[in-house]
Amino acid sequence: MSECHLMRESMPLLLTESLDRDRRELTHQHIESCAACGDEWAAYRDSWAIMGDLAEVEVPARVKQRFLEAAGIAAGAPLEQRRSNVVPFYRRTSAKWLAQAAGVVIIAGGAYFAGNQTGALRVDPTPATIANVQQMPYSIAETRVLPASQISPQIEGRPDIQNVQFLDHEGDKIGLSFDVTSRVTVTGSPSDRSMVRLLSYVLENNKGLSASPSRAIEWVKETYSDPQFADPEIASALAKVMRSDQHEGVRIRAAESLKTMPAPVAGDTREALIDALKNDPNPAVRIKAVEALANLARSGEALDPATIDTLRAKSVQSDENLYVRAKAAEALSNIKLQ
Repeated sequence: MSECHLMRESMPLLLTESLDRDRRELTHQHIESCAACGDEWAAYRDSWAIMGDLAEVEVPARVKQRFLEAAGIAAGAPLEQRRSNVVPFYRRTSAKWLAQAAGVVIIAGGAYFAGNQTGALRVDPTPATIANVQQMPYSIAETRVLPASQISPQIEGRPDIQNVQFLDHEGDKIGLSFDVTSRVTVTGSPSDRSMVRLLSYVLENNKGLSASPSRAIEWVKETYSDPQFADPEIASALAKVMRSDQHEGVRIRAAESLKTMPAPVAGDTREALIDALKNDPNPAVRIKAVEALANLARSGEALDPATIDTLRAKSVQSDENLYVRAKAAEALSNIKLQ
């Protein structure tokens, strides 16, 4: 209990960001592990927010009058006389902040005194729980593990995600760790919208990966080639990688991953596959693109005339790689033309 008492003494300083780094981190960690202190911290934050929203009240005329009289200044005295007797007051931006801090300390101190002196006083607001604190964006400890359900699926702007690591499966969960301003680990079902959006963003912005991009794509393929988890947004991210990554090995992996995805999911990536078949300088990428298109056709996805014409052109293109030509011809032989 003594530790809780010390931590609660630190809470007003935590609100005003007056704690040193180590003590701030210890206080945050204690708040997350102690439900009672979590409730206390939530009450502090709520009081702080309420006091910050209070409007500034104009000083009543009678108070101004009494002040002038106490200062020896007549109500109708010339402006010059008032200036000579009154030290000017310049508004400081921190004034309201200090008032908030003082108010919170007074409220907390009064509640503590009342609770220890008498059992008659009882205040029952809607109880705050540690879950309210955990729902703060990226939380308050430097390193955390968060369920994907607590992360918004909307990624705003272009956050600089660094040191990305893909965690091994644990039962039905997958995991992704990365640095933003603090280390974050997001865990959840592969079908969680937030997990899908996060993985898509990481694939498209892979400079922060601690593993190779090829290994990252392989990790994604192992999960999202499963029909129960396959997602169009993941397929779209792989298509963007295949189109834009400068490393040929990464483009090959991306095209190969698209080939393993179910047709209803990978169908929207057809244009990217055709573009890779026409323009990618590496024949291995072009081969994977043909195989992915052929897989779409085998799965019942109708290929449009432009796709068929592209495969025909590739099968007879004299300066094309022989294996690419053979793959294009093989794909055409397995497509039922209408």
